[in-house]
Amino acid sequence: MNTKFFAAAAAALSFAAAPIAHSEELTISAWGGFFEETLAEVVYPGFTEATGIKVNSIPQPADQAWLTQIANAARAKQAPADLSLVTETVVLRGQNASLWAELDTAAMANTGALIDGVYAEMDGKTNAVPALAFFDTFVTNTDFSADAPMSWAELWTGDWDGKLALRPNSNSGLLEITAVTFFGGYEIMQTRDGLQQVIDKIAELKPSVSLWYRDEGQFQQGLEAGEYTAGTYYHDVAMLSIWDGLPIASTFPKEGGIKSTAYWVAPAASKHTEAAQKFIDYMSQPEVQEAMALNLGIFPVVPRETMNLSDDDFAAVGSDIAPIKLQTEIHLEEGEWLEERFQSMLSN
Repeated sequence: MNTKFFAAAAAALSFAAAPIAHSEELTISAWGGFFEETLAEVVYPGFTEATGIKVNSIPQPADQAWLTQIANAARAKQAPADLSLVTETVVLRGQNASLWAELDTAAMANTGALIDGVYAEMDGKTNAVPALAFFDTFVTNTDFSADAPMSWAELWTGDWDGKLALRPNSNSGLLEITAVTFFGGYEIMQTRDGLQQVIDKIAELKPSVSLWYRDEGQFQQGLEAGEYTAGTYYHDVAMLSIWDGLPIASTFPKEGGIKSTAYWVAPAASKHTEAAQKFIDYMSQPEVQEAMALNLGIFPVVPRETMNLSDDDFAAVGSDIAPIKLQTEIHLEEGEWLEERFQSMLSN
């Protein structure tokens, strides 16, 4: 990790006012393991240096389990963390349950330059802000095919020797890939009839798929070993294999990679919303986003031209090609029906 970069960034990003003593603390949760540990060791100290606000870092469990914890704590007017890093699904479910605090965009000036803006409820109240993004791409074993695929259509038309590997759930991004590649966009996903057409198109892949994987490590090892020839996978993880000299390529087809965005949310029961807003504002600065890309492999949520990433550094985390975006609201609204139809397709 480039800790020197973060130290320099922290110094450059210090607020104009002199840092105050640690008179306030902020508890921040993020996905456990390497991600949370890196944030705690490398990112949070810069914020403390800039603001005087001490950060207590805690790991959080899987999305639904964490949302349940927040909801249970809210009934007692408590918050397990003052700020959490969550997926769009958690944002929407939390909105529906009125779990999130309203955030003041005027107090977070740097969020005005975010690529996708801030996340507002239907009544216009902001309660989530993009924190980072990441991609799934078309990954291939280069010993089998030296040529990078140009389009997602090549999942269907390419000769992959019957050794494709794909995720076996309806919200993996495969529906969106299929809708954009063969049906002109997401409009077909607005109805059940349209969704069924998309699922029927995905069914055409079944003869070529040798693994519908839930264990990401299994697929990664099999791809590196040539047991599988192609599939969809995390771009940042695939890049680690490439840098290790393994026969892997990660390609953004012309239709784009599958982009997922994570958000900062503050539970309504937290008593430290103002400090949370200072943190979000700090994390939305181009210098910090650049450092996050270099140290954590995330895709920045600020415009590329505001950062100094080299072409190689940028390619390691994302692409300028317009992305395919998960249609989270559709998956939430039609989730049970959609998953039943998808699993029926896989089993028949």
